[in-house]
Amino acid sequence: MKKNALLLVSMFIALSAQGQQKFTLSSAQDYALDHAYGVQIARLEIDRAKQIYRQNLAAGLPQASAQGQYAYNIELASLVADLDNDPSTLEKLTFGTDYQAQGGLVVTQLLFDGSYVVALMAAKVLKNNAALGMEKSKAELRREVAKAYHLALLSEESVEVLKANVGYLADLAQEMQKLNQAGMVSKADADQMMLNYNNIKNALRYSEGQANVTKMLLKLQMGFAVDQELLLADDLEDLVVKAAGSSSMADLAFDAKNTVDYMSVANRVEGAKLEVKNEYMQFLPSVAVSYQNNIQYQSQDANIFSDNAIDIPSSLVGASINIPLWSSGGGAASLQQAKIRRDQSLIGLTQLEQGLKMQHVSLVNEFHRSVADYLAQKENVELAQRIRDQRRKEYEQGMVSSMDLTQAESQYQEGLQGLFMSAQTALDKQSELEYLMTKQTLK
Repeated sequence: MKKNALLLVSMFIALSAQGQQKFTLSSAQDYALDHAYGVQIARLEIDRAKQIYRQNLAAGLPQASAQGQYAYNIELASLVADLDNDPSTLEKLTFGTDYQAQGGLVVTQLLFDGSYVVALMAAKVLKNNAALGMEKSKAELRREVAKAYHLALLSEESVEVLKANVGYLADLAQEMQKLNQAGMVSKADADQMMLNYNNIKNALRYSEGQANVTKMLLKLQMGFAVDQELLLADDLEDLVVKAAGSSSMADLAFDAKNTVDYMSVANRVEGAKLEVKNEYMQFLPSVAVSYQNNIQYQSQDANIFSDNAIDIPSSLVGASINIPLWSSGGGAASLQQAKIRRDQSLIGLTQLEQGLKMQHVSLVNEFHRSVADYLAQKENVELAQRIRDQRRKEYEQGMVSSMDLTQAESQYQEGLQGLFMSAQTALDKQSELEYLMTKQTLK
């Protein structure tokens, strides 16, 4: 019986473990890179760009088409003629057969078209844009997953701290009630402590709800099913200590031209340059050749392949050329517009480069400050906790009032909130800095 019970317990634990997955920040980011919805869309965009390239390439390769037609002439058309050279005796002549069919094959080949050359170059730019879009999506995803992970971890640890404080204030409120009943403290002091206890309980209920919401946000960012259990393996303080220890990253040389954001815009500038080339190509001729092979069948029978049917084959080879001669200045104006758009994009690229440099300097400063704030807040919490514990001892000895005790408790709670917020800020700034310094790998 005991063995069966142990077996059931073991099976229950195993099933529970299968329904839960535990993630560190790094493993959560890796999971997201494989499952996040944005990355899936970016992969499809790369596939779409490949198909566009194939489509543009096919436009310059041989094109073939076939057509056929089968007809039954219900009533043949007739002509009126003067066969005897006598206007008074006109004859009606009917030509054709009751049944006829025809089929043909047309093959065309583009020999030269400037727009086709530019289209192939533009397709390559589009492929690069899709690849850069994938890299940008991955970098953004790592940043957003990190922020969501930090928030979820902060919410969880905030709940744990509040639970400990609820227990602490519950004991203190109960003790105050006993002291009030013994006539050692006033009713107002006991009620004040009960009020503090009720407030912290309400804060705990709200924080528990927020912790659930923030974890669902993390699941959504990761592409993880929101109805499945997800556990966080990292510790908030460990992450901050690790971030503070890697602060040398902020001092690395920064090259704005190697960032994903810069390369994405630079690739769009290449597209603007190709627009100018395409406008130039509009002034050049386009040349194509074609081959046609047709056959026509005529018969008095429905079976056009019978011995009585007549087949009439024909074939031809041709060439065509289209030479732009005069557009009343419309082509030149279109070319100038393309040049203006190119120049605008170049100016925008320079502006982006300068903006990225400024953003890097600002983020480095904010990162260092946030780490310093966290260390200061951590020290403040330790001081506030010692003050709170000391005030409780002094209160029990009748040396301070309940107001002093309440103030010490509030100061401790505010210190904890400040510690959590500074930890989140430091980690988020690290994520922003890591994103900004993500180098593109597309060559």
